[in-house]
Amino acid sequence: MRRNTLRISIAMAAALCLPTLASAQSSSLQAVQVADVQTMKDKFVGLAEAFTAAQYDWRPMEGVRSVKDVLALIITECHQMPVAWGVPAPSGAAAGFGPEMQRTGALSRAQIIRELGTACDHMINAVRGMTEAQRSADSQYFGRSMPISANIMTATADMHEHLGQLIAYARTNEVVPPWSR
Repeated sequence: MRRNTLRISIAMAAALCLPTLASAQSSSLQAVQVADVQTMKDKFVGLAEAFTAAQYDWRPMEGVRSVKDVLALIITECHQMPVAWGVPAPSGAAAGFGPEMQRTGALSRAQIIRELGTACDHMINAVRGMTEAQRSADSQYFGRSMPISANIMTATADMHEHLGQLIAYARTNEVVPPWSR
């Protein structure tokens, strides 16, 4: 089941990249990945700003992440996923996924909005700063061995899933995503 979800996520991320690939035929995969994370950054920050502080605690049902939980997860992933690519977490981030989730989960709305931007910038700079040899090196993604370039694609597919989740949360709460106004 998890494997099928991962395959679907990767396929969806690739499909989302196709318009970018078609319009920028000379772009490298690396440049496309950087642009993809930049686009998600803009959408994540826009949605984080569009939700009210009261809506940050909203969740569709018990046992499911709240708006704030999803935003904290995105920050955590942007800080921690590049560690698997050989890029250290930024200064101020907690060491490890669990501790960083705890740290980001305690942030205020204003802090989350600010950190979303810097966390995405950390991931953008990590992807942008790699050589082709670094992108070809082996890495681990939740126990699966793969080249770093594939790990980046898997990570961005996961981020797209969170973007979709936030869009669903926004629409349920009558929050209009800023880019669709």
